[in-house]
Amino acid sequence: MRAPAPPGPRLLLLLGALGAMRLPGPLCASSGAPAGPAQAEDVAELEFSTERPLYRVSPAFLSFTIDANLATDPRFLTFLGSPKLRTLARGLSPAYLRFGGTKTDFLIFDPKKEPTFEERSYWESQVNQDICKSVSLPYDVQKRLQLEWPFQEQSLLREQYQKEFKNSTYSRSSVDMLYAFANCSGLDLIFGLNALLRNADMHWNSSNAKLLLDYCASKGYNISWELGNEPNSFWKKSGIFIDGLQLGEDFIELHKLLGKSTFKNAKLYGPDVGQPRGKTVKLLRSFLKVGGEVIDSVTWHHYYLNGRIATKEDFINPDVLDTFILSVQKIFQVVEETRPSKKVWLGETSSAYGGGAPLLSNTFAAGFMWLDKLGLSGRMGIEVVMRQVLFGAGNYHLVDENFEPLPDYWLSLLFKQLVGTKVFMASVKGTGKSKLRVYLHCTNTNHPRYREGDLTLYALNLYNITKRLQLPDQLFNKQVDKYLVKPSGPDGLLSKSVQLNGQTLKMVDDQTLPTLTEKPLRPGSSLGLPAFSYGFFVIKNAKVTACI
Repeated sequence: MRAPAPPGPRLLLLLGALGAMRLPGPLCASSGAPAGPAQAEDVAELEFSTERPLYRVSPAFLSFTIDANLATDPRFLTFLGSPKLRTLARGLSPAYLRFGGTKTDFLIFDPKKEPTFEERSYWESQVNQDICKSVSLPYDVQKRLQLEWPFQEQSLLREQYQKEFKNSTYSRSSVDMLYAFANCSGLDLIFGLNALLRNADMHWNSSNAKLLLDYCASKGYNISWELGNEPNSFWKKSGIFIDGLQLGEDFIELHKLLGKSTFKNAKLYGPDVGQPRGKTVKLLRSFLKVGGEVIDSVTWHHYYLNGRIATKEDFINPDVLDTFILSVQKIFQVVEETRPSKKVWLGETSSAYGGGAPLLSNTFAAGFMWLDKLGLSGRMGIEVVMRQVLFGAGNYHLVDENFEPLPDYWLSLLFKQLVGTKVFMASVKGTGKSKLRVYLHCTNTNHPRYREGDLTLYALNLYNITKRLQLPDQLFNKQVDKYLVKPSGPDGLLSKSVQLNGQTLKMVDDQTLPTLTEKPLRPGSSLGLPAFSYGFFVIKNAKVTACI
């Protein structure tokens, strides 16, 4: 029997980087004030290591999804024609837009299917117009769909909960609607193909995929591809069992199909497994051995909680946040042992599975999980993180059913504007630091206010007292811009709107996002972070060589 391979350089670096972090354990209180006089001290000294980056993430690091269940009734894809929704999506560009989810494996392309009345009304309103110019959805169509959406949403969530999925078909018009949304919003579309279409010998039947590829090629569409969603749970969803070896062969088949089409240079991602437990790890390992060579990145999914039983306390519990670390380590271990050169992407992720946690996943409280996951992912070498969902059924969306941005949308917009691709190690000196979580990147130099060499620190305070962050000595006298995010209104952590530096964030109009305005701090002052808040601090003129 062959001895297990020693950990690769990426894994060693990963473990080294985690040395400064505290893994889950009994010493971490989940709520309440910290005990003892030493821990109650509100000044926190920070340590940075900026000689060289730990990792470099993609410019599309923060990406997002549209769940394939939106196409269950293709009428509702017409929502993607909303100029307001497109404005919000464009604000998060560059990004990937993944069209995928459980319903991926129950959708069948029918090129002969006629568009729905709603889709036809939308396309007719676009005649002689630039498809990417902001032409509103026909008013009566939008109102009807918005009135019917709550019933459709309940139907989709019931189907998901009962795990009783029916096949449905989508038309050329549905594909056009999805592609126009991505293209007009500056997003790169990743389309999930149905992996449950099987021949009698259980090999993947690629005939429907070929129909779709031919149509997309005829339109000149630029699309990347996936095959299947969470193959580890195919048996639960459909009574079909596919092992990693078969799935690897299916991906090789798809890769050959792409090679024979105009998509020969298209990217292929997979296998979009669920969290790395037991049989899922076995499936991932055997898939990578057989089919790993043909994929461009390894994709997996992560949720912290079951949305039906999650509590507010879970959302602000550092022990819960730390569980993500162990999942990432397990994925990297499998990748290092099988395909050590492959990039790892979080292909679908949010706070809680099952559509999210009602009255939690769409509130300010969800931001702690989202920002911490982004910070840990960057620090641990994940290249892209895809948030479930931009818009759609459930409670974990970034934009609600009336196209109003929710707290995690504003947090994502801030992240996009302020955070660059190079990641450094940052930590809090002393003990009890798991409730004060800090992350450090080069600043995004596309921001007109900042330049190469600047640093962006982002931090979460899970203490119920204000913490004052103290920069390392070499940066102590630098000018710092603060972007502090707090809930707006009386609902506190459960608020669905946020303030940035005291100003409530809202769109100027359907085509215009607000300016995210900084608060300059006096050089040498500590960086105040109130109880249960998060924020970004841009350290100007830091002159960090690795950021130049």
